[in-house]
Amino acid sequence: MKLYQKYLFVILILLVGIIAYFHFKDRQNFVNQIHTVLLNILDNEIKNQKLKAFNFAYSLSQNESLKQAILNKNGKESYHILKQYMNTLETFNGSKINAQIVLTDFTIFARSWDNSDAGVNVKQNRPDLEIMKKTLNPHVAFEAARKLVLIASIPMMHENRCIGFLDVIQRFDSFEEYFLQYDIDIIVLVNERYKKQTVLLEKNPHIDNMIVANAGANINHIKNLRKLNLNQLKNSGMVENEKYFYFSKVILNDVGDNIGYFILVLSKDKLTLFRNFEKELKSFFTYTRKDLYGTATNKKPSLDVYCDFTDKELLALKKSAVGQDEMYIKKHLQEKLNHYTKEELISLLLENNSKKISRGVIK
Repeated sequence: MKLYQKYLFVILILLVGIIAYFHFKDRQNFVNQIHTVLLNILDNEIKNQKLKAFNFAYSLSQNESLKQAILNKNGKESYHILKQYMNTLETFNGSKINAQIVLTDFTIFARSWDNSDAGVNVKQNRPDLEIMKKTLNPHVAFEAARKLVLIASIPMMHENRCIGFLDVIQRFDSFEEYFLQYDIDIIVLVNERYKKQTVLLEKNPHIDNMIVANAGANINHIKNLRKLNLNQLKNSGMVENEKYFYFSKVILNDVGDNIGYFILVLSKDKLTLFRNFEKELKSFFTYTRKDLYGTATNKKPSLDVYCDFTDKELLALKKSAVGQDEMYIKKHLQEKLNHYTKEELISLLLENNSKKISRGVIK
C-alpha cells in the first residue's frame, strides 16, 4: 500500500469515527429529550390524579350522613353511602376510585368496594394516619399501605373532634390507561423494605429488591428488567435493550422517603416514529412545560370537585347529593344551563329522565 493510500485510509477511518460519534451524540440528545418529555407528562398526570383524589376526599369528608353513620357506629350505612357515591362517579365520570373510612383507633369502618375488611386494624400499614391523628393535617401522597397506592386522606371532624379519616384510594389503572394512549407501558415498583406494610403485594413479582405494585404490569418487561441493570436505571434514569428504552422516576411518600419507582417503557420503533416528528415533539415539549407551570403555580387546589363535570353528570349526581355537595352541584348546573336554548334544555331533560313527560313552558 502506497503512502498516500495509507493517509487516505487513516482519514477515512477518522471520518467514519467522527460521523459515528456525532450520530450517537445526536441520537443520545434526542433520547434525553424524549426522557424529559415523558417525565413531564408523568409529573403532570400525577398532579392531576392527586388533585382529583383530594377533591373527592374533601367532598366526602363533609358529608353529614357519613358523619352521623360513624357517630351511630353504623358501618353498613357508611358502606352504602360510599358505594353509591363512587359508583355514580365511575358511571358518569369514568373515575375508578375507591373510598374508605378508618376510625381513630385505626380500624377500617367501611369501604366503597368491598366491606369484608371492616374491623381490620391497619395501624402497622398506615404510619401516615398516626401522624395525621396528631396534626389533623390532610395529605395526598403515594403510600406503601397494604398496597402501594395514591391516597388522599382527610380527618373527619364533628364538633371540633376527629371521629375518623376519609381515604380516597387511587390504584394505578388510570395511569396505565393514560399512558396507553401514547403506546407506553408503565411498571410501578415498591422497595422490599416496605413488604411488611404492603402485605397484599406479597405474591407479586420481584425485580431485584423491588416488588411490582401495579396489576397491569407487562410480564415481558418484568423479565427484561430482571436481565438489565436495575441500579443503573434507578441512578441514571434510563437503560435500554435491543427493543425498548426504560425510563425511571422516583416515588416519594408524604414525608419525602423514597419508596419506589415509576418505570416508563417506550419501544425503539416508537422512538423512530417520534424522530420523524421531531419538530412536533419540540412543540409538545414546550406545551407540557407551560402546562406544568400552570399546574405548579396553582398551589391551592380547588375544594369544589364538581367544576369540571358535564351537565349530564351533574344532573345524575344531584339526585343522590345532600348538604354542601348539593349546593355545589346546583351552582354549577345553573351556570351551565343558563347558556342553553329552549330546545337544548328540553332535549337534556328528556334524555336524563326518559320515563317522564316534560310539561310546561321554558322561557
